[in-house]
Amino acid sequence: MPVTEFSRLTLKKRLDEEQKPVAMRGLSRAKKLMENFTGYDFHLFQEIEDPNRIYIVGQWASVEQHMNEWIPSEANQGLLKELVSLIDVDYLFHIDVSLGSIPPNDKAPIFSVGKHVMESDERPGFESTFDKRRSDLEAHAPGSISGGWRIEKEPGREEFVLFVPWKNVDQHLAFAKTKEFERYAEIRDHLVLIATEIRHVALMELPPPAMENDAA
Repeated sequence: MPVTEFSRLTLKKRLDEEQKPVAMRGLSRAKKLMENFTGYDFHLFQEIEDPNRIYIVGQWASVEQHMNEWIPSEANQGLLKELVSLIDVDYLFHIDVSLGSIPPNDKAPIFSVGKHVMESDERPGFESTFDKRRSDLEAHAPGSISGGWRIEKEPGREEFVLFVPWKNVDQHLAFAKTKEFERYAEIRDHLVLIATEIRHVALMELPPPAMENDAA
């Protein structure tokens, strides 16, 4: 079953202005190599709240293809060697949602990424409340929303990752002041709020990919 990778990278704080372009070219090369390996598109997004954070969203034929075939491959090991001094991997996991259903779109250049964490026994209640109230969110979002469940679960917990398109951050913040949001916010009753986070991201414009003989 195809799955979507959701991972977050952070540029190391000590990088100077000469090293950052090297990191960007390396990430561009990683994108190209993963697309060649899988036959699927991959996208890199930059966080608006912290531009040093970069998200990879891409599709794999299965978790096994990613973890057992790509990760130990010569191409990936070369990438890791190239990028290890430039970038930290904050997390990497897979969600059960099609890449093609994930925003943004032409009318909404950014989207919010919500990592909704709950105790396992709260999942049915969350699903019921979300299904009941999602129309309140959809009424304000300029495009289709999309979400999926984390496949690699922490013991006793579930995580639902929600992608919502917006024209800008202010539009999202304005939603929080509406009556529709008051109803939609009932999902909070099921969440571990201290572990739940929402960030905003925009599609990155990447330079041409670094070639194997480029200096890293």
